[in-house]
Amino acid sequence: MTVTDSKKQVYCDGFDPFNDRPSRTVRNTLSEMLRDCLERNEVFGDVPADWLKCYARPPYSDYIRDRVARYRAATRDIRSLGGSPVNRAAILWRHGLAFEAHEILEPHWLGASGDEREGLKGLIQAAGVHVHQEAGHAAAAISLARKAVDRLRRFGEAIGDHQAIGVEKLIVQLERLAETASPDRKENGASRKMVRHD
Repeated sequence: MTVTDSKKQVYCDGFDPFNDRPSRTVRNTLSEMLRDCLERNEVFGDVPADWLKCYARPPYSDYIRDRVARYRAATRDIRSLGGSPVNRAAILWRHGLAFEAHEILEPHWLGASGDEREGLKGLIQAAGVHVHQEAGHAAAAISLARKAVDRLRRFGEAIGDHQAIGVEKLIVQLERLAETASPDRKENGASRKMVRHD
């Protein structure tokens, strides 16, 4: 997994699941469709025509087309490589699907305990960093990166299949991002205005 990736998805102009209900509905519904597809161990198919018709205009249609292409490629890889939720999340992340990786990791985190649970929370926070980056929320990404680094440093080794993630490389990338904050931002707490994930 990487924080910045060559396949990085930047939201289309106007597509904002943080502030626009239709964007959030599109993102969450597609993510649920992907989760169902993964449970059936299938390659992602077409979005139902009647649902797509409701969101036929940009930026929604652009986002849908992009996500469907990524889902197909990711589910092909998952079918051939399979594995644990952590492996699946790593594959999704490599395809630029950080939000979906978060969604796959969350139930696994809820069922875990002890150090593994804390390590998984660090991964979920790291996925959140990427989601905030995609949305242009730099302060939130930086704040969350610091939290993820702390958790992954302490508990990353406890994550089952942590080698699929590349925890050490992920920590380095998160640290680089956290260092981009100016010293005055660190001191005045401006980056703490965002949604808490701790």
